[in-house]
Amino acid sequence: MHHVANDFGQIIAIVEAIGVELYQRGKSKLASRPQLAIGLGVLVISICLVLVGKTVGWVFSSDAETQLGRVSGTVVLNGKPLAHATVEFSPEMGSTSYGITDGKGRYTLQYLPNQSGAVTGHHTVRITTYDWRTTQDGGKLEVPEQVPVRYNSESILVADIRTGSQYLDWDLRDE
Repeated sequence: MHHVANDFGQIIAIVEAIGVELYQRGKSKLASRPQLAIGLGVLVISICLVLVGKTVGWVFSSDAETQLGRVSGTVVLNGKPLAHATVEFSPEMGSTSYGITDGKGRYTLQYLPNQSGAVTGHHTVRITTYDWRTTQDGGKLEVPEQVPVRYNSESILVADIRTGSQYLDWDLRDE
């Protein structure tokens, strides 16, 4: 909600700056035509009210409409738990959810930083170990991909998420 408030404030600032610029440019032209100035003012105010109404409606209705299912499970590669892998569930519509496997290959998906789960519906699932890590001296270390492309960039993995809790285990193979 905090990010939405910041974005909304930025939109208002941009609209205000545009309005000031248009006002400065049109001030002298509109001075001789008061009816045009009033009509233009009403039009600008109407557009702003519609934008504010739509934005407020979007902010207050989006969370209530998003149906989530809680998802956790394990990932194994060639029979061994896959640690430090990113598990990504991308729905056909809506935001992607992510999880990171622990040392035993277990993950739980997060929809938002403070909200676990994934959007209900059909998902493409991607699992990857590729990453960049910061070393103690501040350098960057590339972590190579261990997972075959058919499970990440060209994924064949899919899942259907429903409301409630579900456990989805992934048994990946190099072959």
